[in-house]
Amino acid sequence: MPKMYYESDADLSLLSDKTIGVIGYGSQGHAHAQNLNDKSLNVQVGLYEGSSSWEKVKNDGLEVGLVADVCKQSDIIMMLIPDHLQASVYKESVLPYLLPGKTLMFGHGFNIHYEAITPPENIDVSMIAPKAPGHRVRAVYERGLGVPCLVAVHQDVSGAAHDLALAYGKGIGGGRAGILETTFKEETETDLF
Repeated sequence: MPKMYYESDADLSLLSDKTIGVIGYGSQGHAHAQNLNDKSLNVQVGLYEGSSSWEKVKNDGLEVGLVADVCKQSDIIMMLIPDHLQASVYKESVLPYLLPGKTLMFGHGFNIHYEAITPPENIDVSMIAPKAPGHRVRAVYERGLGVPCLVAVHQDVSGAAHDLALAYGKGIGGGRAGILETTFKEETETDLF
């Protein structure tokens, strides 16, 4: 039976000394970044040069930088750009900065499950996947509620990948509704099919 986690099961303080790089500011990216920022966490948004979202991020009161610069500074890197763009952005701007001790996260398991992205073996790789579009994730969060999320761990080098993912899920409001244990394979296939 899959396990369900709630607010009391997650320790937000695990993120208090971390820099979180949210890559992308589309549907999920803006919701994750703003919700984490509302929890007083250190969030930066990574975008490509010339992105139309650059000013929007600044207007929303968040730090913004090029993807590579944000990845260099971040302890946790959350990939929230469209699936078909992730592999090339990962190879060019993320992989060079995936040093031991960092965590690579995903909002959807596609690129890990289908091996378009193969992370180094010395980092944690996990997923928090909200089961709603980003505008809903944000709107529900602002009302003091949350949308259900899925949590999965692909690589646990530190021994704390699961706890860190749950903390992130709590940070975006998922613990208020429940965070369900899954795998990258299950999340990807149920989402696609």
